[in-house]
Amino acid sequence: MLTDARLNRNSYQPRVGSISPPMPPGQSIDFKNELLVGFIKHPDRFPLQIRRLHFWERTKIKVSETSNIGLTFSSDEYQKPGGILEITIPMRIETHRFLGKTVMVKETHNDYEIGIRLLNAEDSQKLRIVEQICHIELYLNDKRYKEGPFLSREKLTEEWISLYASSFPKN
Repeated sequence: MLTDARLNRNSYQPRVGSISPPMPPGQSIDFKNELLVGFIKHPDRFPLQIRRLHFWERTKIKVSETSNIGLTFSSDEYQKPGGILEITIPMRIETHRFLGKTVMVKETHNDYEIGIRLLNAEDSQKLRIVEQICHIELYLNDKRYKEGPFLSREKLTEEWISLYASSFPKN
């Protein structure tokens, strides 16, 4: 029998070829967090893993110039402000890792909104591109779910870029 069938948002791994349900009607794509300027809001429907670094792991980190860009995301677990987190975003071909310092923890009705500032400035462009890919993938899934699976990936990507790329945080 099933004992505990709860879905942990941070450990969800979609199967290859799976279609995510579309965005609820009337919900707009919002990349920004009203509390933090220059932070990118990670979409809740895209998988993300969080790992808190222990003290001995933090001593091995080489921090370059701190970035002006950050990431906000939802988490089922409370994260201590000032803690160092390793964020892993799995993509189709490659998994991307980012190190950040927790600068915001906001409790919402069923989880926590976490904000991290990247520890390395050179990761900011990479994070921006990875997050755009996350948003584009969800846009493609939503459009294909609503309008059919035979829509052109390239045309939908161009459509997303023309509609939303200009409002995506730059730094």
